[in-house]
Amino acid sequence: MTKQLKLSAMMLALLASAGVSANGYTVSEQSGEVVRNSYGECWENNYLNKSTEGLAECGDAAAPTPPPPPPPPPVQREPEEKVVTFSSNFLFGFDKDTLRPQAVDSLNSLAAQLSDAKVVRARVEGHTDFMGADAYNQALSERRANVVANYLVNRGVPAAKISAIGYGESQARMTASCQAEVARLGKKVSKAKKRSALIACIEPDRRVDVRIQSVVTQ
Repeated sequence: MTKQLKLSAMMLALLASAGVSANGYTVSEQSGEVVRNSYGECWENNYLNKSTEGLAECGDAAAPTPPPPPPPPPVQREPEEKVVTFSSNFLFGFDKDTLRPQAVDSLNSLAAQLSDAKVVRARVEGHTDFMGADAYNQALSERRANVVANYLVNRGVPAAKISAIGYGESQARMTASCQAEVARLGKKVSKAKKRSALIACIEPDRRVDVRIQSVVTQ
């Protein structure tokens, strides 16, 4: 038998014991190593794509490392809402819509909060108690809400974030309970004192709410 025939026979015997991988080089089932020919070259199968399946041990350039997948976008939940409440007596004088000096520091702190990028919107809501004419209370609540909103914008809060609305006495919450409380004072208490007691009791209805919505990611 010639040398060439012997070599062919040996290769056939070797390949008979080797397993062909689905792609790439032929691999020995026994050793798990790449099968080589008489020249020491790795035995390629018909499906080898060296650009993606090349082996450094076979003299191939290392396959390029694919770039990592982009990170998933942050999960954005529904905006969270909180309400900051200011007493109208703290912000304004009685029946006035001019800000008191004592309110400046609190509103400056609020403006800094609203300038945060996570805050998407803020609505300034003016409220009054039930005493007085409906139309008058509505107008007063609107003026006060606008004064606060304009102040916040002047302190650097983007105007697109801020809106203002007046609710007048429509959301007064203390009316019934305070009227009942004053009625329990009895007939011996003068009307003037009862009126003063009622005004004091319904003070929480004279307020400005700032409803803040912020986006939270995780």
